Amino acid sequence: MNFLKKIIDSLFKIDFWQIFISNSSIDKFINSKGKSIGYNYISIKNEYKSFFADPFFIDVKKNKFTLLVEDFSFLTGAKISLLKYKNKKQKLKKILYGKHFSYPFNTKLKGSIFLFPEMIEESRNKIFIINNSKIKNRINYLLGYKVVDPTIFKHNGFYWLICSLSGRNLNENSNLYLFYSRELKGNWISHIKNPIYKKNYDARGAGSIIKHKGKFYRPSQSYLHNNYGSAVVINELKIINTKNFKEKKIFKIKPFNNFEGIHHISYMNKFFAYDQKSTIYSILKPLYYLIKLFR
Repeated sequence: MNFLKKIIDSLFKIDFWQIFISNSSIDKFINSKGKSIGYNYISIKNEYKSFFADPFFIDVKKNKFTLLVEDFSFLTGAKISLLKYKNKKQKLKKILYGKHFSYPFNTKLKGSIFLFPEMIEESRNKIFIINNSKIKNRINYLLGYKVVDPTIFKHNGFYWLICSLSGRNLNENSNLYLFYSRELKGNWISHIKNPIYKKNYDARGAGSIIKHKGKFYRPSQSYLHNNYGSAVVINELKIINTKNFKEKKIFKIKPFNNFEGIHHISYMNKFFAYDQKSTIYSILKPLYYLIKLFR
């Protein structure tokens, strides 16, 4: 019976994600150990036979939100879309297509949005520059690896890139790597301590770095019992320089309201965006992988 269940799960069981936006200060978030985002939230509606995940804020003004999200469809795969929410209404614009795009980390520089998506199935790493909701330019940032969940922030004159890497013996769910550069567009140097985490299933990135009162907090995924996206861990960065890296786990956020997982969180202007999952069974799963072979 267990063997049969494993076969059915592998063929039809999928993680189905949904995005939520919650009003909370960082102090309240930290003092409540993340529980504050389980209250006073907005649910983002998924489209038919698809879901949204990996939300990153671009702009927050009162109850008007603009985000970049992974937009997954069983027919067309994962793409990056611009999602606008205002007065309980959603507008969606698909901006980046391919085999599979996810984790649309972005940062602003000189009036432009620099988008660093995960695109490991494309076998390349690119920065996409966005102006007026359109992609205006593409820049290669070659590391010699397929980058998973790239997360970047600036500190003490360097840009720091924290990520997992995909490939043989690289273990993207348990190993974590650190690179640094004087410029955002490239010339990344591998940290002397790489991998900064090894065989750690609470290490993989789960959203943008949160800066508050001179401290840096890094969200990471908790991968428990072969359950991808089980929880989010909040870590405080204690030391980060070209010689050393050290952080401390502060607390773990478990899913709310009977959801089965949470694996991403981002923050802007007293609002948090996060995703939670349910597991469902769908006959569309084998169809998706069949289409993927010919895409």
